[in-house]
Amino acid sequence: MSLSENNSLPAITIQYNWNEVLKHPNKKIWISTKYLNKPSFHDSITTTVNESDGKLKVNVSEELNFISISNLSIVLKDVKSGLKIAFVAPNKVHDIHAKAILSVSMTENALAVSSCEQDRLVIWDTRTNEEVLDLVGHGGPAYKCRFFPSGTVVISAGADGSCRIWCAETGINPVTLKGHTMSVADICMIGRGRNVITVSKDGTAKLWDVGQALCIADVIDGQGAINCCTITTTTEEVLVENPREFNTGNKLLVIGCENGCVVGAHVGKRQELFRRQLEAACNASIVMGDVIIVGCSDGKIVYLSPEDGSVVMEIHESMNPVLSMAVLSKDLYAVGRQDGNVVIISMQKAHSHVRVQLTGSDCDGIRDIAFNGKWVLTGSRDSYVRKYDFNQICVHFKR
Repeated sequence: MSLSENNSLPAITIQYNWNEVLKHPNKKIWISTKYLNKPSFHDSITTTVNESDGKLKVNVSEELNFISISNLSIVLKDVKSGLKIAFVAPNKVHDIHAKAILSVSMTENALAVSSCEQDRLVIWDTRTNEEVLDLVGHGGPAYKCRFFPSGTVVISAGADGSCRIWCAETGINPVTLKGHTMSVADICMIGRGRNVITVSKDGTAKLWDVGQALCIADVIDGQGAINCCTITTTTEEVLVENPREFNTGNKLLVIGCENGCVVGAHVGKRQELFRRQLEAACNASIVMGDVIIVGCSDGKIVYLSPEDGSVVMEIHESMNPVLSMAVLSKDLYAVGRQDGNVVIISMQKAHSHVRVQLTGSDCDGIRDIAFNGKWVLTGSRDSYVRKYDFNQICVHFKR
């Protein structure tokens, strides 16, 4: 997959409720194709009825090849670029919140925790839509919420500058992490979560001993506002003597800042290893194998080397800001944008011209994405959490 190949691909969007409209005959929806820095090409898809057998027929223009349609997906191929794109509709739309979603996380047993601009932090069941626990304690909205690997504990990061640990079975808040002077933007867990790292708009990344509610150290300090963080391993391992610090000897913390700076720091050594200046604010970050991937406010997806922070590749198919990212498998990751689109991208070269797009949001930004191995949840500014079957996604990347 080369840089030039990715930049030649268009961003294709479809009417948000396409799956409901195309169930019926004599209907029409819009579809739009846009190459970077060029005007959009607006087209339509229609349905008619075959006179011979009375079956519904899907009609596309000569710019597109129609491949298949089902209740939850329509697959097309853009003739000019050769891009195969599958649009996937949600299996379920959850209305737990009344205001814009800020964050969402999910366990293997289908419990979810989510937060919204109404200052609500709720644990709920994605199978029944039933609210299980209302977690009350933050002095403002929770910008990030995550389940620990155990699935029985939740951590939330607040606008009030604190992080709170919650029992997901009782709703009790036994531990509160206080030390940031501004809102906490993101959280990284080390291993099972005995240590966590939080990053804040105050420019610090703090390493915490969760059990003692104690800040062990500032891994990074003196930055501008930090928007996101992710953690991976480094080849250099050091002996950590603090008995309250677990498995940090070979960990690399990567932060993305509002000023476009990406910094990599060795957690155990508390030492900066690299610094890379990008062209726009860094809003989301993940690790895929031996690559750090950063999503930026100019729409770019930037691949960085964990060795020195050098740019490996850029994908720039849309100018819409990246708001969220999530790892789905060793090869697939999801990117949520401000225009409401969620695109699934493969790391495999064989699938460089394949995209899956999760639909349903009508131009409302995707603030967060969660995955539990079976279901993908997206949290949108329109207040809804949408649930997608991962099998409906990965099937399009099989050869």
